[in-house]
Amino acid sequence: MRTLKFFIFNALLMASTATTFGQKMAVLNLGDPSVQLSNETTATAIAVSRAILEGDWQKLDGLLDSNFTYTGDGYVFSKDQYIGFMQDMRAAFSDFEMILEKVVTEGDFVSIRFSSKVVNTGKFMGAPANNKHLIVTGIFQRKVKDGKIIQEWQTTDLLGTMHQIGFGALFGYAVFVGGFKVKQEPPVRKPADFLHLNGKVENFDRLSGKEKNQYVKDYLKNHKV
Repeated sequence: MRTLKFFIFNALLMASTATTFGQKMAVLNLGDPSVQLSNETTATAIAVSRAILEGDWQKLDGLLDSNFTYTGDGYVFSKDQYIGFMQDMRAAFSDFEMILEKVVTEGDFVSIRFSSKVVNTGKFMGAPANNKHLIVTGIFQRKVKDGKIIQEWQTTDLLGTMHQIGFGALFGYAVFVGGFKVKQEPPVRKPADFLHLNGKVENFDRLSGKEKNQYVKDYLKNHKV
């Protein structure tokens, strides 16, 4: 009986750990059946999100104009800062599933309402990982010209996300919206092989949360980022 109980306990523990930390590949789902990828403007806008999920930083670089700017949730980023922010975000979350719920293209502008299901396995926006399952929602708009994104605007349910992450992030949000002047270093762009464990991002995705955090720590130290 004791052996049976021990077996059941370990089976439940393993199942719980797999669910908590998440080791699935990132997925981009086109939830809007009306999306026409044959439209070059739409396809270019969506390709940016796909490159981020795939950790293809060279492709992302090629999709963004050299004078690209990002404005969203109180931040203004240059091209390199934007890529650095997305690299940090990609490293902090596991089981990434991004759903493009509604896509509207008008001229050079593509507006997308999205929701992302993730597991918080890494430090993000000053808050430590809590291994919680989160749902992040928002809307972004990308302007396309000559096959490249020249500008992006985004509004995210930041308060909802921070509430799911926990007290530390909520405090950071309160400071942010409260108008306090807190010096914050801009995101730093990492080399193109960031998160490419043995040449593949899929190998990074298969790591546990603890292993991912150690990889990022070692990478930043070795590359002096």
